[in-house]
Amino acid sequence: MSRYYGLSDYLKLRYGRKLVKLSIDGGFTCPNRDGTLSSKGCVFCSLEGSGDFAGEISCGVKKENQDIQTQIDSQKALLSAKWTNVGFIAYFQSYTNTYKPIQELEAIYKSALACEGIEGLAIATRPDCIDASHIELFKTIDVLWVELGLQSIHDEKNEWLNRHYTLEDVEKSTIMLQKAGIPVVLHLIAGLPGETFEDFMASMDFITRIKPFGVKIHMLHIVKNTALSQRYQETPFELLDEATYIRWVCEGIGRLDPEIVIHRMTGDGKRAEVIAPTWTFNKRHVLNGIQKYLAEKDIVQGCYIKN
Repeated sequence: MSRYYGLSDYLKLRYGRKLVKLSIDGGFTCPNRDGTLSSKGCVFCSLEGSGDFAGEISCGVKKENQDIQTQIDSQKALLSAKWTNVGFIAYFQSYTNTYKPIQELEAIYKSALACEGIEGLAIATRPDCIDASHIELFKTIDVLWVELGLQSIHDEKNEWLNRHYTLEDVEKSTIMLQKAGIPVVLHLIAGLPGETFEDFMASMDFITRIKPFGVKIHMLHIVKNTALSQRYQETPFELLDEATYIRWVCEGIGRLDPEIVIHRMTGDGKRAEVIAPTWTFNKRHVLNGIQKYLAEKDIVQGCYIKN
């Protein structure tokens, strides 16, 4: 028995086979980096724009021979020995992937969709970088979902993150996309400084209320060469240990609407770049711990929701 609705379950039901995400860097930047809102970026954002495993295009400048076709072909070649008879999702991950003129966006997205085996796009962006023109574009191409960074429902936490948008911005964009029939995935970070269990549960309750297509849950990572790493080194703050993280995630699953697809329950960064917490490196151990906790406490997704 599956105790939660995972992404692999959803994709197999919809497509009848496994789909694999290919992380693509489309050469974007971000209004929180280019000086429009700030030049510092969100405190947790890496030099790769939180697209550490995306293709080798960075800071908005394409490197030689690393166009989107090349990125997709190289990743497919690496994965061919691991899986056969799979489809692919082009995942625009790095920086803000709607932060270009609409004509340029259309060309970038269509170049990915034209690659063999690509079933559709997943697009990560900021809620303040979506308007009616983006909605119209999304409706004409194969956008499987759009990802937005919720992180927390508590705006004082989000000010500390230096992200320069509010919970209201997230809610407005989510509703706008939902009304247009475009699935939304919200990112949620566990373990922000000073965050309590009750704070995190309140964020999970918000997700259930707004009911996006999916959710991604991540531990707060301290990554080298970020504003967060500098703050952490200057004034260390407590991070969640593995057992606490597992408890928070599992208890949150119990409060999550059972129709919401869980895209991720733990995050992993490049080992050479992550300062802490190092227990996240053993992703399988974390996932096994989540399964064990759910079974021991008899938690099934949505079981705490009162009718």
